[in-house]
Amino acid sequence: MSPIQIRIRELRREQGLTQVQLAERCGMPQSTISRIESGTTSGVDFHTLDCVADALGVHPADLVAFNEVVFDYKGRSYVVNDITREVAPLPDGATTAWAIRDTGVTFETGSGTRPGTVIRKAKKLLAGRG
Repeated sequence: MSPIQIRIRELRREQGLTQVQLAERCGMPQSTISRIESGTTSGVDFHTLDCVADALGVHPADLVAFNEVVFDYKGRSYVVNDITREVAPLPDGATTAWAIRDTGVTFETGSGTRPGTVIRKAKKLLAGRG
């Protein structure tokens, strides 16, 4: 199952929607939602992703779960990994813990954080290390 499928199911259930209700909001057959959530489809096109996001009241990027972000900073590539499962408990308001690989730098983010936000925060922390 891909991260997109997992996130669509989570958001649909959080909003108390059935697959039929979500499909009606999207103007597509329930079988499409079922195939997306079960992973039996070979992929999700951007139009479908946009329709589902709109029906759930979120940005399409919010449907994509991610656990790793790669970025360049001052001529070097860095990887930020989700370490939430390794950290307990998280500080109030935090939902995800991150580590910049091979630096010892860790930080937390809140719900709905997008990859760009993780990169900006990681760069700020690296800049502070001098």
